[in-house]
Amino acid sequence: MPDRPLSSENTAPRRFRQIADTLRASIQSGRLAPHQALPSERSLAEEEGVSRMTARRALEVLDTEGVSYRTGRKGRFVSPRRLSYDITHKLSLAAEAQSTTGSLHIEVLDKITQPATPELARALSVAEGAPLHSYTRLFLIDGHAAFLEVESVVAQRFPDLLDYDLSQSTTRILERHYATEAHTGDITIRMRAMQPAEADQLGVEPYHAGIELQQITRDASGVAFCFGTQIWRGELAEFTARAIVSAPPQGQSRD
Repeated sequence: MPDRPLSSENTAPRRFRQIADTLRASIQSGRLAPHQALPSERSLAEEEGVSRMTARRALEVLDTEGVSYRTGRKGRFVSPRRLSYDITHKLSLAAEAQSTTGSLHIEVLDKITQPATPELARALSVAEGAPLHSYTRLFLIDGHAAFLEVESVVAQRFPDLLDYDLSQSTTRILERHYATEAHTGDITIRMRAMQPAEADQLGVEPYHAGIELQQITRDASGVAFCFGTQIWRGELAEFTARAIVSAPPQGQSRD
């Protein structure tokens, strides 16, 4: 269906933004609930009396903002509220979430003992080829896939870890059975496209925008014992941290 007659050359751009604003307001007010289907391009175009191109642009605005997400050919859906993860105080999201809410579910996809690659050997300060226990897990929040995690730990330090139920917080397992507590973490966060296999597990299109979090976890002595990589659906994650600014030496001022 063609757009309505233009009153000026800027009418079409304004129109798709107006439609996006209306949909966003419906989401923010709760009239459209999390994971509820959004109108298709065709139905939105017919409802608003615009072209499918204009309807598509309006829906893509919501995708870009993380307000909606696409799942294969099923269409677009309302994104849930972002999960806030305070990396200043929490080294284990699973431990925190499972102790405070029942909304987090963990599926163990794979577990294996394998030789350390050069990257993992450097991260964990072990010899290349040293045995590591590695496991891949899918984290679901309210029944919907949120992020994929691959962790590797030093097998010599945690010999039978893979025999435990890994569909729970491994932080708690290491504390209870190996007297090892996570004390500090070296964290790197970056945006990247999801690879097809990752996207398939997370229920999104290949190369969907994701947020990758890598973490080296250390004990109280500063010894690294776990290296983990998480890839989050970009519209679901919100990471926060508290900056600690030390006072300058007496007699000096900050630049």
